[in-house]
Amino acid sequence: GGRDSVVRVWDVRTAKSIFVLTGHQNTVSSLVTQSAEPQVISGSMDATVRLWDLAAGKSRATLTNHKKAVRALALHPTEYSFASGSADNIKKWRCPDGEFMQ
Repeated sequence: GGRDSVVRVWDVRTAKSIFVLTGHQNTVSSLVTQSAEPQVISGSMDATVRLWDLAAGKSRATLTNHKKAVRALALHPTEYSFASGSADNIKKWRCPDGEFMQ
């Protein structure tokens, strides 16, 4: 992720780009990978969180519950969930579809 609003997925063995995932409207500020599913979760300054299906190479869900830029993401170490943080709050979601928990 970066300032160009896209998430790039690379094959580390060949150093070739596999996917360029588009959809964010502003800087991608945080990324995490979810190992149970082939999935990347991205947070952006556009106040959205996107869940990307790496098998299909496309967006699985766009979460719009934040009012301010999403600056941090964290996977829960034992639950099948993750948290997203912005300047005004932290939200918790269930993987892999982003069902809002709290």
